Amino acid sequence: MVAPDGLHINQLLTNVSIAYRNGNYIADRIFPVVPVENRADIVPKYDRSHWFRDDAKPRLSGTKSGRGNFTVDVTDTYYCNRYSWAEEVADDDRANTDMPFNLDVDASELATDKILLKREIAFATDHFTTGKWANDETGGSDFAQWSNYATSDPLVDFTTYMDDVEGRIGIEANTTVMGKQVWNKLRWHPTVVDSIKFTQTGVVSEQLFQSLVGIDNLLVGRALYTTSPEGTAEASVTLTRIWGKHALFLYVNPRVSLRQPQAGMTFVWRNGPATGGSIQAIKQLRDDEREVDIFEANTYFDQKITSALAGTFLSGAVS
Repeated sequence: MVAPDGLHINQLLTNVSIAYRNGNYIADRIFPVVPVENRADIVPKYDRSHWFRDDAKPRLSGTKSGRGNFTVDVTDTYYCNRYSWAEEVADDDRANTDMPFNLDVDASELATDKILLKREIAFATDHFTTGKWANDETGGSDFAQWSNYATSDPLVDFTTYMDDVEGRIGIEANTTVMGKQVWNKLRWHPTVVDSIKFTQTGVVSEQLFQSLVGIDNLLVGRALYTTSPEGTAEASVTLTRIWGKHALFLYVNPRVSLRQPQAGMTFVWRNGPATGGSIQAIKQLRDDEREVDIFEANTYFDQKITSALAGTFLSGAVS
């Protein structure tokens, strides 16, 4: 009788494979994406004080009305750097590939994801940190960390920091960005749970929490990255959370328009030669001498703070 393990020769499954990637990127949802015609230009900013100054006065018959003016800062500029990454597929490898592999699709998807990951890391590095916004608050000294269930009150804190932004620009913060570790502590905070215990679900979802605190957008950063170089043994690769244990309160205008406050924008040069009218694009190049196809992802962008007054950053929101 043939042994059981001799009845079948192992082959690649054609309908199952295992891969890993970030399932949620939020950078483009924080600063609205604004396609621009030129790689660099000026962002005009009306000086704030003129719109809040009480200048109107009583006017006597036959006299002129009070007069004044406003000023505009035209020194702030954006510049869209180009970011690229490519994967190569050799003709010999493609010809010798069995299902479920599709090397062209794999290369295109991997290159695209590298660009999305770059925008995520760029935002967290450049703008989700201290010294960037009009107000920095530190957990444990300026407010009780939300992981300290005994002394903290995140519902009051949300009201305070939303109002903090309004006190500078005249409009409440409508967007809160936080790392997944912050959300894990916040959603089970006794004050929060007690406030929704009589709701239909009785479970603190992101949507329910938004309604509870009156914030339009709650964005939870879940993405991971590694600094382990290519070639590192997989068992030795370390992953780090991009967004950490911080939170950011912003006013983000849902519609980018003239004469409106805006915390920031993601300027994207859509006329770049590598993107051809799109926010990002895949170029397929051919190297005949080496007999490889190159799948290259490209984008030009600048994630720019356009009003530091429209933000309050909380470092160490949880321990």
